[in-house]
Amino acid sequence: MAIDYEALGKRISNARKQTGITQEALGEQLNMTRKHISVIEAAINRPSLDTLVDIANALNVSADDLLVDSLTHSASTADSEIHRLLLDCNTLEQEILTRMIKELKAILYGLGV
Repeated sequence: MAIDYEALGKRISNARKQTGITQEALGEQLNMTRKHISVIEAAINRPSLDTLVDIANALNVSADDLLVDSLTHSASTADSEIHRLLLDCNTLEQEILTRMIKELKAILYGLGV
């Protein structure tokens, strides 16, 4: 399965924003330019494996979380449709959806499901 670099770039961007750092700050942390981070996020350039690992470590996410749609076997809990949907949400959307899922789970439990 080929890597979806547009989805990868979007996940990197979302993880960076959730961490609250700018492209420039991430670039400085990784000894890269803001432009280099920008072109990776926009899928104009493909990151090397070393760069991908460095980005994942800097953002405190697993490489599985960043590559979830490109892996057929993943040890990460990221390999679920719900998790993939949450990765594509902003913080407020994640909080709302998480609350809703918890409430639905409680309802199902109450119904004996």
